[in-house]
Amino acid sequence: MNESAKQEDILESTTDAAEWSLEVERVLPQLKVTIRTDNKDWRIHVDQMHQHKSGIESALKETKGFLDKLHNEISRTLEKIGSREKYINNQLEHLVQEYRAAQAQLSEARERYQQGSGGVTERTRLLSEVHTVLLPSSPRGLSPGRAEPSAVQYGYS
Repeated sequence: MNESAKQEDILESTTDAAEWSLEVERVLPQLKVTIRTDNKDWRIHVDQMHQHKSGIESALKETKGFLDKLHNEISRTLEKIGSREKYINNQLEHLVQEYRAAQAQLSEARERYQQGSGGVTERTRLLSEVHTVLLPSSPRGLSPGRAEPSAVQYGYS
């Protein structure tokens, strides 16, 4: 046989098409070419950055909508609280003024009490001094200002 006849025999297939497809399915996992990624390759990092950027942008759109709704709701609530506070302040203004006046009166009364009690304390101290000075010098237990013995001395009180 010559060389060209051998090549023609090789090119003609005697296998059935169904058998051929079964064989292809059987060996297909072994035929897949996997390229191992090199983590040092800068192109991979750039692709990862683009993926992360798109993920962040999509999350930002969703989150921004929620935050805008929350902001609007909080703003409305604060406005309601402010208006209610103004209303309550207007309704209770006269009571606040009465309270302030009562506090001022209380402060004045306390000041007068302090002054009065200070005077009483001072007078009590002076009386005590006078008593201590006059009692030891009075003859035979006579009370100051009296010429006769006191009833306390004889046990009649």
